[in-house]
Amino acid sequence: MRRRGHRITVSLSRPPPHQTRAEDRVSLREKIGLGLGRVAADGSGGTIHVLLSPIYNMTLGMNPALISTVVFIQRIWDAVTDPVCGQYSDNFRSRWGRRRPLLAVAALPTALFFAGLWWTPPGLGDLGLFWFLLGMFVVFHLAHTLYAMPLTGLVLEATDDYHERTRIAAVLMVFGYAFQVLSQWIFPLTQLAIFSDPMTGLRWVTGGCAAVFFIAGLAPVFLCRERNYARVASLQPKINMREGIRDVLANPPFMRLIVARVVASFGYNIVGMLGIYMNTYYVFGGDVRAGGWFYGYLGTAYMAAAITCSVFVYPRLSRRIGKRRTLQLAALVLMAGCVSKLFVYHPGLPWLQLVVLVTNGAAGSGIGLMATAMMGDIADYEEWRHGRRNEAFLASIMSWFDKVGGSLGSLLGGFVLLWIGFDAKLGPQTEHTLRLMKFSYFAMPFFGALVALLLMQRYELGEEKVYEIKAELARRHAAAAPAAT
Repeated sequence: MRRRGHRITVSLSRPPPHQTRAEDRVSLREKIGLGLGRVAADGSGGTIHVLLSPIYNMTLGMNPALISTVVFIQRIWDAVTDPVCGQYSDNFRSRWGRRRPLLAVAALPTALFFAGLWWTPPGLGDLGLFWFLLGMFVVFHLAHTLYAMPLTGLVLEATDDYHERTRIAAVLMVFGYAFQVLSQWIFPLTQLAIFSDPMTGLRWVTGGCAAVFFIAGLAPVFLCRERNYARVASLQPKINMREGIRDVLANPPFMRLIVARVVASFGYNIVGMLGIYMNTYYVFGGDVRAGGWFYGYLGTAYMAAAITCSVFVYPRLSRRIGKRRTLQLAALVLMAGCVSKLFVYHPGLPWLQLVVLVTNGAAGSGIGLMATAMMGDIADYEEWRHGRRNEAFLASIMSWFDKVGGSLGSLLGGFVLLWIGFDAKLGPQTEHTLRLMKFSYFAMPFFGALVALLLMQRYELGEEKVYEIKAELARRHAAAAPAAT
């Protein structure tokens, strides 16, 4: 290997596949701990996403544009708190490390504020619901960010092996999606006759979820270790925000991954809420109860496809063709699913929707899994360039940009419903509204996935380059160890 400035020259001949060394493998205990942490982080956020429209719009009658405005403000709030919490975790020092103490502190408020979202005071109108939802979103997502950023940092530093990172990402995807299979049934469960009314059922069910999130949130504290704290992080000076942002924005592979995720997130979120509306109003003619139960089956199919592909498909593909091409293939699958939306939605034929949900699950798991696996490689690249480990800050910047794209999409999503003429009070919608709903549901995610596919074409951190960076970092750590001692 030859270095010129910050460039690495790699031979054009393809070497034999790299094998993961025993010392680079992460134990089953740690993988379970990280996976349960993902249940707390992704499960709480994902359940809110599943319940928000059915509860606040379909049940309480809140204006969808107001819901979109709350989500937009929350995403902007996240965009502020993510880098702050990420940098705080990277700079935090204690006898127990820089990740686990923060996880222990944030687990309980994350669970409590999740449960509080569904205890709406009676008799609130649109404006009252707006302020209640906004206030609860702000406090929940502050606690959630304080948990999620250290957890992601812990994940990224778990190993420095190219392929083991993909395996860890697959475990995290399985744990996260496994709980979200259950989350698809929360809204139908609130309709059961054993509860006096749907809101009472909602509070019982989400209270149980909050207990699960708290217990799962503590698992990484006791089951995981901080691999880089003693040998690297505790020895390095603290990084100020301006310097960290400057270095990150000058990181080419990171910026390509960021822009691809932003575009894909925007394209999905601008019409993401239309999935349940297409099922309820296009297929079931406005029957909220029947549509809600069937959407549970659709959500389960989505998660089952995601789990299957995360375990059996994408890790093998990544080893054969690399992470970049695997991510691009997942984007192609998403585009195919978008095209199918134009043909499979028919009133009275609900099972045809499975084509869309299965392809979306397969595509979403691939994009998310590869992006997570790539972040560890990018963290090594950043240390190679500047000699510092800042995994949580890198994750927070990724989250910042991702949420900017998502927040803009979510803001416009409610207005898309108004533009197409949707009105929940009407029950069955007009033919014109349903036709515009179907086209909107197809177009935005399709073009977002297409742009992301093209942007990733020049992503440069392939397997060979990552292993060369790893070898260089190992030499640096070995040389620095006597001085540190």
